[in-house]
Amino acid sequence: MNELKKKIKRLYTSNANGPRSFRWGLFIFDMTLIAYFLATATIELSNTIIAIDITLGVILLAEFSARHWVLNERKTLGQKLYAALDLIVILSLFAPLLFKNIGFLRILRTLRFLHSYHTIKELRRLSKWFRKNERVVTAATNLIVFVFIVTSIVWVLEARINPNINSYIDALYFTVTTLTTTGYGDIILQDDLGRVLTILIMVFGVALFLRLVQQIFRPHKIEHKCKHCGLKQHDPDASHCKHCGNIVNIETDGEV
Repeated sequence: MNELKKKIKRLYTSNANGPRSFRWGLFIFDMTLIAYFLATATIELSNTIIAIDITLGVILLAEFSARHWVLNERKTLGQKLYAALDLIVILSLFAPLLFKNIGFLRILRTLRFLHSYHTIKELRRLSKWFRKNERVVTAATNLIVFVFIVTSIVWVLEARINPNINSYIDALYFTVTTLTTTGYGDIILQDDLGRVLTILIMVFGVALFLRLVQQIFRPHKIEHKCKHCGLKQHDPDASHCKHCGNIVNIETDGEV
């Protein structure tokens, strides 16, 4: 048993070619899984869809169990939250065994988007490019996760009752035009729940959307804490801190 645990732990922690390929495979599987969740968000349940859901649930449960069995170090609150979200997604895949109408549970599957943050942590170890551009990648991920979670909620809640929303693209179009305050008005949410959702998107979503876009296009900075004043971000070619003027020794590869 201990030998099996060591082999599984090596897959999640080693930088050898085999384990690295395994983790890249998990990343590809995760992106495919999210695409499947989006594609099947509102289609009628059939025996085939139920069988696929249960099969995916078994795979995710096995991976979740293996990962938490071998990575049994003391977990932070954030790690515990990710684990809870993973379990919610897994349980939603087994829901057809207990409930016939699971439309409301399909919204929960969009929580798999939040697994992207765990994926970024893994990619940071696997890719030098990700380490170099971590701030932009994280901001872009925040933006994509936010937009697609909001879009998925709009799609699941409105697809069957709003004649203007006939595809996921329609829901994405409505979400983006609302977040960017363009508001063409050709697609609107007319029911009470839809109006409340629109208000929430406008009140909370617009400011967050603009903030995330700003982070992506803001000039690139290097993460390096100044020992004197604590400033954490500096220009890539900085030799002195802009706040206090003291020398900062930023490690570089000779590129700016």
